[in-house]
Amino acid sequence: MWMTLAVLGSAGLLALLIVAVAALGRRFFWMRQLAFPLYVGAAVAALEVFRLLDPAWQPAALAEALAWAALFLGLITVFRLLGLYLFEVHLTARRGMRLPPLLPAVTMLLVYLVTALVTLRISFPRLDVAPLIATSAVTSLVLGLALQPILGNFFAGLVISVEKPFRINDWIRVGEQEGRVMAITWRTTHLRTRDNDNLVIPNSKLADERVLNYYYPHPLHMERIKVPAHFDEPPYHVRRVLLDCAAGVPGVLDKPAPEVYVLAFEASAVLYELRIWIEDMAQGPRIDSEVRARVWEEFHKEGIVIPYPIQTLEISRPEHPRHAAARRAAQGGPPPAQLYVAEGAERGRSLALDGAQPATVGRSRACGLALTDPNASKEHLRLAWEDGAWVMTDLGSSHGTRVNGRPAERAVLRPFDRIAIGDTVMIFEID
Repeated sequence: MWMTLAVLGSAGLLALLIVAVAALGRRFFWMRQLAFPLYVGAAVAALEVFRLLDPAWQPAALAEALAWAALFLGLITVFRLLGLYLFEVHLTARRGMRLPPLLPAVTMLLVYLVTALVTLRISFPRLDVAPLIATSAVTSLVLGLALQPILGNFFAGLVISVEKPFRINDWIRVGEQEGRVMAITWRTTHLRTRDNDNLVIPNSKLADERVLNYYYPHPLHMERIKVPAHFDEPPYHVRRVLLDCAAGVPGVLDKPAPEVYVLAFEASAVLYELRIWIEDMAQGPRIDSEVRARVWEEFHKEGIVIPYPIQTLEISRPEHPRHAAARRAAQGGPPPAQLYVAEGAERGRSLALDGAQPATVGRSRACGLALTDPNASKEHLRLAWEDGAWVMTDLGSSHGTRVNGRPAERAVLRPFDRIAIGDTVMIFEID
């Protein structure tokens, strides 16, 4: 009867204490962190109640075992409180350090093991701990060989936690997979892909694979968008349009500023590369799509052709553009030309030249091309077809005119000559 009462009483107390610890752990952070010592204390209390309710059952070693459990419980409670202060208060809250999730858990596990061995030696002086340690070593070797993949993942997780090749919320690429790091556990790392799927990768594979971290040492990432354009389009014109396409797209950074490079002269087109900078790698496909859509729209507005793959077979040597212009001039008329504004407030505007009458450029609205540049005079320069050539004449401007970087009052223009008025740069083009 006493045995039944003792079993029921101790089991009931153990269940009550476990339920109480679990309930308080849901409400209080410190209770959750002290869950292991409290559960050990519940087991010790249940054994003590069983011993008190059944006086007939009094093994000789029970009192020593309970004394050892009480000592072990007190020490691990103190060490756990010290660990909480060190990891949660001192290092995290005060110094602002982001600790690896595995570091506190592994540290406390080692502390518990060492405390258990030391307290066993103190409570049981006649107990030889050396065979226990040796047996543990042999057991650990056997388990290590049997659990080699799991242990490999565990130690790889420790290395990742200490070395920190990537952190929570970093965007990484592992092999052909990429995603945002959501969790780093003792065995696996969890990535959230662009498709909002959870990708679980063993830590041992991360240790062996190349890992590309898009967020370290900074989250800035360069996107490269290649765009072909027709050979007839001047590079400065295409460059201006591509830069305008990148401006204002959500997610594209102003600093560093977008850049345009001429990559290659291919069989059917000139290949350009628009380089933009973004911060959120997860939005890369959306940003690329919006920029390409704007490129298509702006190219059609500006009349820039995106050529199909073509191949031209030349039967005879083509006529040089300069000879063609001279031939058209000899036939009695000037070749069609225009003045294109490449830099300045009026960037992108152009002035068509037909040779029928001179065209003027200046701040006056009566000019064919009106500029807002403060260095431009009311009537700054004149373009006219004279003696079989296009001629630029400065009209006595206050700040002068530069042709290809040199001051000029009068100059015979050739294709792609650059005419500068203050900060405004215009390019002379002949069709």
